[in-house]
Amino acid sequence: CNLWKRKLIFILILVTTVGLVLCVHLLKPPLDEQCSGVGYLPSNRTTTVHAIKVVVEPLLGQHQVYGIFQLSIEDCPPGQPVILTVSKVGNYCEYAGSGGLLQHFEGIETAPGYYLTRHYIRTRTAIWLSIKGLLTQLRQPRNWTLTYAK
Repeated sequence: CNLWKRKLIFILILVTTVGLVLCVHLLKPPLDEQCSGVGYLPSNRTTTVHAIKVVVEPLLGQHQVYGIFQLSIEDCPPGQPVILTVSKVGNYCEYAGSGGLLQHFEGIETAPGYYLTRHYIRTRTAIWLSIKGLLTQLRQPRNWTLTYAK
């Protein structure tokens, strides 16, 4: 009976250790998708727009942390390179319209000649920021910008 208790305690410690290591690994913000932005945009003349609305609901699952931006079809056509910058998170090299090209979304309507686009950050990055106490900053649209070349 004593040997059985030792085995059980060993298994519990092993499972707990593996679980903690796995949690830390999954919650660690990924650096592989971030970019410096240097040389990504085709011109030095750039325009920056702030998010109109930010949705931060990481506990609801994947694709629930994003900023909604309004862009001019003429100035920033879909498919054009853009840099998403989220304060305290980093820069992401993406393409305009990659999160969907919309005329109305989440109660936001666009004027003719404009479209709405969503740009995401990883759910685990948002959870990591929440643990660090930065979720309030992440929810502020002024902390989300999209930069594109004119």
